[in-house]
Amino acid sequence: MPDFLGEYINELQKKSERIKMNFEKSEANNELERVFSKYWINSELINAKPDFSVLAIDSSSTKFTTSNGGIFYVIRALGLSRDSKYRKIWVDLDYSEEPHYDSYILSRMMEWLEHSIAIEAINNGFEGLILVDGSIYGRIAHIPIEINFVNNRAFMIKYFEAIITLFELCERKKVPLIGISKESRTSFFREFLIKEILNEMEKDGRIKDAGKLLSLALDDKRKAIEEAEKLQDETIIKLIEELIHRRPDFQLILNCANSAGYTTPLLLGASLRWRREYDRIARDPEEFVISRFPLSSRKEEFVRRASKIVREILNLPAIVSFHLLPSKNDTPMRIDIPAWFFGIKEKISEVGWPEAVNVELGEILRLISAGYCGLDNYNIWLSAVDFEVRLRREIFENLYLPKFEEIVGRFATPRGYRRVRFP
Repeated sequence: MPDFLGEYINELQKKSERIKMNFEKSEANNELERVFSKYWINSELINAKPDFSVLAIDSSSTKFTTSNGGIFYVIRALGLSRDSKYRKIWVDLDYSEEPHYDSYILSRMMEWLEHSIAIEAINNGFEGLILVDGSIYGRIAHIPIEINFVNNRAFMIKYFEAIITLFELCERKKVPLIGISKESRTSFFREFLIKEILNEMEKDGRIKDAGKLLSLALDDKRKAIEEAEKLQDETIIKLIEELIHRRPDFQLILNCANSAGYTTPLLLGASLRWRREYDRIARDPEEFVISRFPLSSRKEEFVRRASKIVREILNLPAIVSFHLLPSKNDTPMRIDIPAWFFGIKEKISEVGWPEAVNVELGEILRLISAGYCGLDNYNIWLSAVDFEVRLRREIFENLYLPKFEEIVGRFATPRGYRRVRFP
């Protein structure tokens, strides 16, 4: 018998009943499926030809630990359009105690470089559609805080300064900015459906204050479960558990959608956590900067500049977002567009829970249709720029690293860094 097989079977049998329960439908699942159909639009993608100019932007990064324990990182971003190519690269050495610096800090730096490319393109006269890989909402929903990079602690001020400039430029020049991401882990559509179900229950008298319970579920999970249990309604308990667990929307869509189509567009604003930060900024931006950037704010000039920028964050637009399933055999895409594109004036600071909006998606759907090339290529423009900007290991080791050693010195490279090769 293969190693561990007997132990594996015994362990799996112990937990099989609990695991099976994850695949069984609860009353909450039935309610979600019922309401899902109300907010799902059946629609096949049309064969559209790209008769518009598209600038696709993406980035990549790599890093390694130097001999003195520093983090040497290389970030490059690329913008591709029919007649233009924009390149930017950022190289630096820093130090951090943050164990997940690459998943947060370097990701924000990659986005910042992408925003810089979009700004440059618009200033150079680009007037078409700008596509970015990923969520636009996610980019403006970060909280400006001091990062754990010794030489660049105030980076998030620079990050938001670029975002504010980009959004102002796009709105003024009427340049659509569209974010497309595949299999996004977001759960805003599920949250919207649960809110709709609980509001129905409030009208039916099954719950007195649905809004209070919804907010509690995002703010104090234990208290929310306790309050739901007091109602002695199994469906409400399961719905609050669903809200707390934050399972991704794409999973819900794959389970419930019977055809290609898209979810009702929703207007996204500030989360409960962000709303508290917005209130602090509105009350006293300088106090906010000093508390969130304790080391950087030792300089009065920084506090003045940063206070002006964080105050402008309050004016960033709300985002219209929806999920699109291009084919029943494919997985959903998430699409983000600034609300002003549809003539909606609300700011992100003015919108709480996701709200359904009636907007014309014809132009957006034509763009997605023109770029969609099947299961292996959800967007032809983003795939092209991803292929070209990706910093492959062999290029880094055979080109970038030798130049690093030539300019900085071989002493900076860890011993044996390139002695061990991985396939």
